[in-house]
Amino acid sequence: MLDVERPYHYPVPRFIKNLRLKEWRALHFGNERFYGMAALYDAKFFSLALVAGWDKVARRRFGFRRIVAGSAFRFGTTLERSRIEWRSIHSRIALDLDRSSTKARVRARSTARGSAPFDLFLEYGMTPRSVGPQAVCLPLGLNRAIFSLKVLSPIQGFLAIGDERFAIGGPDAIGMLDEHRGFYPWNMHYDWVSGFGLDQKGRRVGFNLTDNQVRDQERHNENCLWINSRVFSLPPVRVTRPHGIMGEWIVQDYEGLVDLEFKPEVPNTFRRDLLLGRADYRGPFGSFKGVIKSRDGEKVELENLYGMGERKDLRI
Repeated sequence: MLDVERPYHYPVPRFIKNLRLKEWRALHFGNERFYGMAALYDAKFFSLALVAGWDKVARRRFGFRRIVAGSAFRFGTTLERSRIEWRSIHSRIALDLDRSSTKARVRARSTARGSAPFDLFLEYGMTPRSVGPQAVCLPLGLNRAIFSLKVLSPIQGFLAIGDERFAIGGPDAIGMLDEHRGFYPWNMHYDWVSGFGLDQKGRRVGFNLTDNQVRDQERHNENCLWINSRVFSLPPVRVTRPHGIMGEWIVQDYEGLVDLEFKPEVPNTFRRDLLLGRADYRGPFGSFKGVIKSRDGEKVELENLYGMGERKDLRI
């Protein structure tokens, strides 16, 4: 993306373009008991290494969050054989794709004081028969754009929390790869919701819905519905929160295809006043219920499907 000419009204050197390019990779995971994500986020002026997990049975959190000045890790120019990692004395995250891009892996652990130690290893199967990727390049204005790749896939591996070890696998073990890069404006903001699980017919289903700063979202958006290995495009949506962040969220479109209610259960907040700006992030975990229909006539009725919502405002 750094090869784009004139992303602004005037020519700028490559290092300036790199400073304006936001990049992140996140691997979400979940089954009947657990939900969470591991993410590495590079805003150039600061970097964020994050594991946020929730045990729905024991009602406990696990994970860590570390903020590092500058760019703490490097994103490659290709997804094939791509590895991004961060480590400290007590914590580590590694997110990688294999050479053929048919598997993604997350390895994360922490023995830091103040929280339960954990060890996580998951492998995401992304063969053409098992998944349907959603890859888009969407306009932000002038020659600026965002690239987004999201893949819903089966997962397997393990999670150890303290002295307990859990095998992750089976039909209900599902994950999502989220690869994202974009020349966002100085004031960046968006609403996003995503969830996955098994529907009432036992199918692996998931959805990705966002309302962001992309131009002409009727033509250009990343909204989609997954049913097993198929992916269906969806229209633009709007997110309303009549009772605040931890109240119910309403997610709807104007065509009658998306009608969801998100009930936040676990706060996930990050707020910082930065030297050159401010970060205000609210990303609670919770459950969804409602209906999503595709233009092809597919219909998915959701009842207590788990996922997360995001309200992000970043000025940097």
